[in-house]
Amino acid sequence: MRALFLKILLIAFALLLAAAPALAASGILDIDLKDMKGGHHKLADYKGKIVLLNFWATWCGPCGAEMPLLGEMQKRYKDKIVVIATSIDDPLDYSKLASFLKKHKAGNLTLMIGPTLETLSDLNMGQALPETVFIDAEGNVAALSAGALKRPVLERKLEELTGTPEHKTSRKAGRK
Repeated sequence: MRALFLKILLIAFALLLAAAPALAASGILDIDLKDMKGGHHKLADYKGKIVLLNFWATWCGPCGAEMPLLGEMQKRYKDKIVVIATSIDDPLDYSKLASFLKKHKAGNLTLMIGPTLETLSDLNMGQALPETVFIDAEGNVAALSAGALKRPVLERKLEELTGTPEHKTSRKAGRK
């Protein structure tokens, strides 16, 4: 009985690994993203730039709250990073996505769709939204962040990844 259980467990684990769009052996995240026109994109398309792959949804309060910060960082590091705002919303809500980003001062982000909560679960992510994957210029996952990003943590991580000197935020900006 125990041997049968172990065989079933091993088969289930193998199937899970085969089906999951997870980290490749090289540490590169392999995930299919789509733009709003249906074009397919891979993270390898952004090699040479630091990528913040941010998973969010219109129904997620903390997601909307962090969008202005992501928009600000995209503007600040315009030529060094790409913030990909990857919505996990239902396809019926896709028409709301661009206006949601504009409303939350993040219209300058690269908007993608495709992944779902199931996709995040396959990647051992999605316990909290928003969720952000930091990808270095070589395409390797450098860090993961679950929940809304905090300004000091985000600034420090971007300074580290881009090799730029520390950016001093004003006291007023730091209180957001």
